[in-house]
Amino acid sequence: MGKRILKSTLLVLAFLLILLCGTTFALMFRQTEPLDNQFEAAAVSCAVAESFDGSTKSSIAVTNTGNIDAYLRLRLVSYWVDSKGNILSKPSQMPTVSVASGWITGSDNTYYYSQPVAPGSSTPNLLLTGIPLQQDSDGYLQVIEVFADAIQSKPEAAVISSWGVTLSGGKITAAP
Repeated sequence: MGKRILKSTLLVLAFLLILLCGTTFALMFRQTEPLDNQFEAAAVSCAVAESFDGSTKSSIAVTNTGNIDAYLRLRLVSYWVDSKGNILSKPSQMPTVSVASGWITGSDNTYYYSQPVAPGSSTPNLLLTGIPLQQDSDGYLQVIEVFADAIQSKPEAAVISSWGVTLSGGKITAAP
């Protein structure tokens, strides 16, 4: 009876060894279908939309053309040009700008929209009233150029450290 038990035990052990080796090889060479990377990098960009009738800028807004929520700001720069469009070194005064609700006035003719703007959305018009452009006695024309800037809304530390603004509840409350 001892030989019979020994043969049965060896047979069971051989079967378990074959089963274990087969399972190990199956797991080692198992392949899964490749997955496509669904990651899309964040892109921050913006575009200015303005209305100008030849003598007055009546509307200035910014559109978030990126793919994430962003804070937006505008900077107005005034200069003179001659009849050929050449920029003159003559100093130009920025006219008074009446700012609409939702915009914060910063230094150096910079205006910050207080809330993050969703991708594809635009800010409301910056201007309560139009900005009339001047023509001087020499025939030189005033130009007001609009520059826009965008920065990601998350993390909030990005806009605070880059622009030096104060945030409260996700809104810009003060600008430098």
